[in-house]
Amino acid sequence: MKYRLLPLLACPACRNPDLTLDARRTETRTITRGHFESAEGVPPGVDLDRRIETEVLEGALHCPDCGATYLIREGIPRMLPPGSEEGPATAHRWSTFPGGARAWEQAFLDLLAPLLAPDFLGKLVLDAGAGYGRFATTAARYGAEVVALDSSGDAVASAAHNCADQHRVHVIQGDLLRPPLREERFDLVMAFGVLHHLDDPQAAFTALGELLRSGGRLAIQVYGLRQGATLAVSETLRSITTGLEPDELHKVSRVISRGLRIFSHTPYRFLNRVPVAGSVVSHLPVHEHHQWPYDVVVADVYDRLRIPVKRWFNREKVEQMYMTEGYTDVSVVRRVRNNETFQAMGRRR
Repeated sequence: MKYRLLPLLACPACRNPDLTLDARRTETRTITRGHFESAEGVPPGVDLDRRIETEVLEGALHCPDCGATYLIREGIPRMLPPGSEEGPATAHRWSTFPGGARAWEQAFLDLLAPLLAPDFLGKLVLDAGAGYGRFATTAARYGAEVVALDSSGDAVASAAHNCADQHRVHVIQGDLLRPPLREERFDLVMAFGVLHHLDDPQAAFTALGELLRSGGRLAIQVYGLRQGATLAVSETLRSITTGLEPDELHKVSRVISRGLRIFSHTPYRFLNRVPVAGSVVSHLPVHEHHQWPYDVVVADVYDRLRIPVKRWFNREKVEQMYMTEGYTDVSVVRRVRNNETFQAMGRRR
């Protein structure tokens, strides 16, 4: 944990923003001077003369109001509210990705249209449900300061590893319903592929919106209702694999992923621009994942089989979520490839 993260944190139990930090083991990392020279002064933990930044590897955060203590382990603040459960295990603990790959950047910009790379420079961004960190690292590469938040221990470990070379990324283990962050601080909050897994997506939507400053944007991506063969196959597979141990499920996921590579990704890659054939292969299951590394495909299959979708969305539901909270400039886009999804963005008043 970087010392400069502390001014953004709040106790998730009582919302007190004044936490105290007890650092028990630290390390220093080399920094580039220009990254920290600004009118706001030098942030805590940064020594510009020596060109180093001190990070806390082991320690604790204490709330003087309610007495809660949150451990810092492996450099990650573990700030789940007292009594809450850790997020589900995920195969993304094995996931890596090519941070500068064009396909990853294009997917990021597609989800956040009409924003472009220069719009992130100097902004404070929250990646809620960050998974293995691919969106967080892209935003950081564009010049944003990014907080990557996830409730899963596997996810935050993977995100910390994948974002290790991005000094602008901070990884936290916490709950989206009670985020351990101060209100009205962020310029952009993005929650991609997460709200449909929650029992109460509206409550999470509200909680995340409270972290935005006036004029800040909230961007989401959620699943539309699957129908026909797609829904039947997904539900059948999930009913079979629900009781499997993590290692067994990972093996099954690898088998399914190999099948997708052979029978979906490869045909789409070679035939998608061919007349007639292109319209056929565009209906192959999850064909857009042909650009992903194999271990990411495996992890995605694993999560689809392990983590249930609890809510389906349509355009009206997405629009209602924003309107209920009083957002302006709301845009909802329906994406239909081989599965229906909705992506949306709105501006907080």
